[in-house]
Amino acid sequence: MSAQKASVVIPTLNGGTGFDELLGRLAAQDAPFGYEILVVDSGSTDGTVELARRYGASVYHISPGEFDHGTARNLGVSHAEGEYVAFIVQDALPVDDGWLAAMVENFERDDTVAGVYGRQIPHPESSPLTRALMGDWPTSAPGRREQFAGGPGHYREMPPGAQRALATFDNVSSCVRRSVWERFPFEGKGFGEDLRWGKTVVEAGYKLVYEPRSAVLHSHERGALYDVRRHYADGLLLYDLFGLAPTPNLVRLLVNVLLSSAHLYLRLIRDKAAGGVDPRSLLLATRYALCSQVGAYLAARRGPGGHVSAKLHEFLLKGI
Repeated sequence: MSAQKASVVIPTLNGGTGFDELLGRLAAQDAPFGYEILVVDSGSTDGTVELARRYGASVYHISPGEFDHGTARNLGVSHAEGEYVAFIVQDALPVDDGWLAAMVENFERDDTVAGVYGRQIPHPESSPLTRALMGDWPTSAPGRREQFAGGPGHYREMPPGAQRALATFDNVSSCVRRSVWERFPFEGKGFGEDLRWGKTVVEAGYKLVYEPRSAVLHSHERGALYDVRRHYADGLLLYDLFGLAPTPNLVRLLVNVLLSSAHLYLRLIRDKAAGGVDPRSLLLATRYALCSQVGAYLAARRGPGGHVSAKLHEFLLKGI
């Protein structure tokens, strides 16, 4: 029998200067059980692999051509000894030494829990717009949630929006029950392996738990092209899994840009005392609203009608 109750899997590619701090925080977790750290590397050349080994992590390799988010994580789990397998991305940092234990507690209390995911907190130096955007994410809420449909039949009868909410799962910071993963491994997809897995296990009758006590610092400052690409990928995923197309035509595109801009303006103004807001932030909010809705619109155009060319489709998915 393994001495490790839990395993932590980190997919890496040139982890950078912050990777040392991540490994240090993982090694210092206050857990009343044994755990191990595994790295799945896809071609680092900056010393990431050597650094991981100095911290005692086991390192496994996947070629860049074979890498996708699901396949890399499946490789990590296949080598893991733990009953519970946690995932964290290379640029996230656990807020405290209870990150791992807070997730594992949920499995120990309830045998029907298939997966747990944690809170994401923006870095202190994040822009007002980034903080405003993350405030709307399901991984920003302070309260714990259980996502349970009551059984496979109940889930399939729910409207698409409710199905999507119950399937929410985020592998930026998460943990899965290994026995459930053995039934339902991640799909080898370039994007959205976590939401796909969340839908699969909830539909099969399991629970997912959002545990905000398990928190990480994780945020990015993105550009306009990334916003278009990200929402294009999101739109394809939502249509594929739930038949949802939030921006199906040009009229809805205009309406959604106006609504999204207004929502972000109000949040920025409300958050002014917390971090300040300036005209540039408002301009960036407008840009984000436009780019995100254009991405969603193009995804809808790619859907049933197939009006987005294969070349543009490939370009929009690059780097996501």
